[in-house]
Amino acid sequence: MATKTFEKATLRLKFSQGLNEKGQVIEKTKTYQNISEQASLDNLAIVGTALASLFEYPFIGTSVATQEAIQD
Repeated sequence: MATKTFEKATLRLKFSQGLNEKGQVIEKTKTYQNISEQASLDNLAIVGTALASLFEYPFIGTSVATQEAIQD
């Protein structure tokens, strides 16, 4: 039976930098690595909002990307 093992997580904050000539949103992303496996979604949302307040661009949202290894 295969199992998965947590390797790493990255917190991503997305910001709007305006519109391009086609009217599409230009996004800027800031990433923060080494996020703990035990970090709750509520805590990540709070941290994301707090960090976003330090930037001058309008905040779009927060996401987290996790990487896991699959072992046979």
